[in-house]
Amino acid sequence: MSLAYMSSASFNQNPSKAKQAAKDSPVVITDHGKPTHVLVTFEEFEANWKKPKTALEALYDPNATIDKDFDPPRLSFEGREIEF
Repeated sequence: MSLAYMSSASFNQNPSKAKQAAKDSPVVITDHGKPTHVLVTFEEFEANWKKPKTALEALYDPNATIDKDFDPPRLSFEGREIEF
């Protein structure tokens, strides 16, 4: 997802342009070059921020290129002294 950027001065002069741009992607509004606000459509807000997500939903990347299960190497405790 790409973001559009707009200065707060531009936003104040033409808010309808910002609303139109927010239909395509979130618009980051900057103040003195630093991001301060994000403008999104209400539909995107409801879909992404309003309802709680499970950890799986939050970590899911629809643009992932690798469809491979995570298979970490097994640990060995041989040669280690374990105290209880």
